[in-house]
Amino acid sequence: MVFDAMRDINSRGGVIIFKVIKLENGLRIIVEEMPYMKSVAIVFGVGVGSRYEEDHHQGISHIIEHMLFKGTKKRKNTLEISQTIESIGGEINASTSKEITQLYVKVPQEQFNIAFDVLADIILNSLIREEDLCKEKNIIIEEIKKYEDIPEELVEILLDKIMWKDHPLGRPILGNVKSVGNIQREDLLSYINRFYRPNNLVVSVAGNIKIADVILQVKNYFEEIKEGKIKGYLPVNSNQKTAQIGIKFKKSNQTHLSLGFPGISRLNCDKYCMDLLDIILGSGLSSRLFQEIRVKRSLAYDIHSFLQYFNDAGSFNIYAGIDSSRIKEAIQAILEELKKIKEDDLGEEELKKAKEMYKGSLSLSLEGTLSRAFWLGNRILLYDKPVSLQEIKERIEGIKKEDIQRLAQSIFVKDKINLSIVGPFKEKNRDEYNSIIQKLG
Repeated sequence: MVFDAMRDINSRGGVIIFKVIKLENGLRIIVEEMPYMKSVAIVFGVGVGSRYEEDHHQGISHIIEHMLFKGTKKRKNTLEISQTIESIGGEINASTSKEITQLYVKVPQEQFNIAFDVLADIILNSLIREEDLCKEKNIIIEEIKKYEDIPEELVEILLDKIMWKDHPLGRPILGNVKSVGNIQREDLLSYINRFYRPNNLVVSVAGNIKIADVILQVKNYFEEIKEGKIKGYLPVNSNQKTAQIGIKFKKSNQTHLSLGFPGISRLNCDKYCMDLLDIILGSGLSSRLFQEIRVKRSLAYDIHSFLQYFNDAGSFNIYAGIDSSRIKEAIQAILEELKKIKEDDLGEEELKKAKEMYKGSLSLSLEGTLSRAFWLGNRILLYDKPVSLQEIKERIEGIKKEDIQRLAQSIFVKDKINLSIVGPFKEKNRDEYNSIIQKLG
């Protein structure tokens, strides 16, 4: 059953059409024909990530992502799986986030059937062997230790913990050493059976392929699989009333800090306005934070902002790597920039440049088949509907400077600040930083 057929304009100025199809068992397919390309990309997106996990199963979504590549009845191990794709000039990989898991391939267009068979085989026929799990848990534990040794990663892990506290969003996607060590094969099988159901799966394909050929392949593999009842996630109940600060002592030559403010969900009507606020403040070399903190004051080598969007929540984050002797000065300078944009300090020309940067970078990011497949799949998996690039550009153009200011005033509030610091400091420094925060206004 065809859900929708939409027209859009590609970077070449040509008209493109993509369709969304839903099978009787709930599996959704979205396909974009790109006949001028020489490749085809396939993304299998599953609506499950670390926020769906129970406390004692932290990290299980990520473990399953690893285990799916350990072998099937048809391809006995990781080597056979990877060689099948790489021997035809393709690439294969997977990723886990807090809300979704994705497996993907990109191959020459004439190899579509082989690529689809590999992904479907992984999803449907993975062996999940006990001996593989024992080995993989050790690998993932080393992965956890690796990220804990990287200060710029650790400071973000700490910030999420501060912001979301005991909520699943506050936990690392990888889990922790104890939880990963305790997960058993039966836990994986139960989790897969619960979440890897057709009504929780989106197959996204973009490239030199016919829509009918994709539908045929999907039906061949998945049409007879029954849908299941998908367990929901714990909603976010954000009621922060005071600034929160976390400090992790680490002997280092540089201090890493991250500021986080509760933001908005990806479904909020202000999403594109929030994206523009992020661009103006901390995206690129011409952003306010980069120009003020690095170029003018020489306080940091790396400073940038970034956004986190979830189904029911979000955050606006600012990261900086600072000389440890100048951390107070850096925090003060960052807060001054936030205070400026809350006031009437945004000109039409600056807003226009931000819009052009947004539209241009979005267009460039969607030139390849894999990026298109990811984008289209995410629109269905996370938003439950497709949207044209032209529609997004029109919504961006409709944003006014008053919208940016209004959003900044609601986000950058001193009682909503969360600050994480990783460096040669201890908890006794907390009051010093809190006094700086109170000046935000």
